[in-house]
Amino acid sequence: MVLSKNTLQNLFLFVLTICVSFNASNNDLLVQINSINFTILFLFSLKNNEISEAIKVNCKSNKKFFITFFIYIIYLIIQIVPLPLTWIEIIAPNNYELYTSIKINKEFWSLSISPSNSYFKILNWINFLIIFLIFPVLFNRSQYLMKFLFFLCFLGFIHSIFATYWMLIGNPSNFLIEKIHYLNASSGLYVNRSVFGTFLLLAAFSGLYYIVVFFHKNEINRFTFLDQINSKIIYIRIFIIFLSIGILTTWSRAANFSYILILISFLFYSKIHFKKYINPLSSIIIVIFIFDIIILGTLFGNEKLVARYAEVSNIDGYILNEAKRLSLHKFGFDQFREFWLLGYGSGGFEQIYKLFYIVPENSKLLAQHAHNDPIELIGEVGVVGFIIFLGFFSFYYKRLINDIDEKKGFARLILLSLLMMILLVQSLVDFSLHISGISILIVTILSFGLTKSKKTIN
Repeated sequence: MVLSKNTLQNLFLFVLTICVSFNASNNDLLVQINSINFTILFLFSLKNNEISEAIKVNCKSNKKFFITFFIYIIYLIIQIVPLPLTWIEIIAPNNYELYTSIKINKEFWSLSISPSNSYFKILNWINFLIIFLIFPVLFNRSQYLMKFLFFLCFLGFIHSIFATYWMLIGNPSNFLIEKIHYLNASSGLYVNRSVFGTFLLLAAFSGLYYIVVFFHKNEINRFTFLDQINSKIIYIRIFIIFLSIGILTTWSRAANFSYILILISFLFYSKIHFKKYINPLSSIIIVIFIFDIIILGTLFGNEKLVARYAEVSNIDGYILNEAKRLSLHKFGFDQFREFWLLGYGSGGFEQIYKLFYIVPENSKLLAQHAHNDPIELIGEVGVVGFIIFLGFFSFYYKRLINDIDEKKGFARLILLSLLMMILLVQSLVDFSLHISGISILIVTILSFGLTKSKKTIN
């Protein structure tokens, strides 16, 4: 059965919705379901000859990027392959010391401390590869990209309404998700409010990016309120209002701070592109900015967010204070130094924590993440893996720079670079990038950078 391009686009949106909607796929079963869904989508895409040829063009035009990406996946697979213990002694002495201390008679061990968790991380990276292959082909026109951006903003809007309503009635347990810690904060179908806030700010980013693409496509210099009503921009503004409510009521410092930076980033781009302070884009953002800070703050009580920043109030009964957070950062970095060359394996931090972290007496702290994504990443893959990671990232960035001569290429470079910087800053105190659904959504947005222009793809 050959599916049309429009059907494949809709199927992609459906698969992405399943992936990000239910706790951001933060369990092994959902990771496997996502892997099956993306694989089926990829196979359907290959059956369409036009899409298949476009995928080949995408591979050829970004050959170095995909080769390095594929090498990284192979490296992750090598981490879980059982190797003779004598080999482990040579290439990973710390692993050898740990394995020999465990009184189990085994001849073969993997470099990964937790190979089962690493396996599911590999599935996630294969999903990333599929997205980089097919998204730039399926959404290679401005109108298709706008379709995706509008849908993502709308999806965030639906989630924010649901999450705010559930917060107001006390966050009762929904489906398989029990609201133990966040009874008075918006988290919707997510267990963690910071992860939920990250999802909403990415949805808000897509809405603002939609406005930018709309202005470029239609070459708009003046945009009255009546013009907004006659276009979909008015819906985007309504969606972002509710997204702002959802982000604010998570009471997550990281998510709210990142959201403010997102708004400032689009103001910065607006200033560069339109060459004046007040213009169609900046005026819209300023209204959103004022609404978010003044009206929403007054309506919902911004003293809760201030208390979160000051750490003077136990809003939800479970605050991981800065001392504990910093201790996890230090522990994560110490473990990187122990396994510095090849790492302890993707998804292995929880096992490392159980093995080596000295838990204070009477403490119930159990950490699955280092609450610092860069430290956790370099600890997982070591120096070797991190160099490969930087390699394919540099090829990606080179592609962004190559398209800077076009208006939309310049917008991609500036806005995606700012988004990556904001997410990097947030990741220094957060673990959202290690959550399957969030990382897949980020990769989908970054796939904008591989989209070929209309002149090169028919």
